[in-house]
Amino acid sequence: MSTQVMSDADRALGHLERLTDDLRSRGWLVEVSAHGDRWPTALVSNRELPGLNESVIAAPDRSGGDWCYYFGWGERIAPCSETDRAVSTLARVLAVRGDG
Repeated sequence: MSTQVMSDADRALGHLERLTDDLRSRGWLVEVSAHGDRWPTALVSNRELPGLNESVIAAPDRSGGDWCYYFGWGERIAPCSETDRAVSTLARVLAVRGDG
């Protein structure tokens, strides 16, 4: 009998894929990188201005509890169980604002 073990990188990728599906369904551009030697990362871009983007990772909360989404620089976005909240935060951060 074989046992399949899920690594933290696999869990991170699973969380990012759920976030990616939600973001894409709302019109955001998302590119996920999951190279074997690096932690999975999602690059989220504003469709109106693709140069406006943020890197997102999923990782265990520092307290050792639930998994959370984090900006590439380490600031917490939202728990992975609250995908809508993560999408709202990313939408606010990546919004294109007019001059008036």
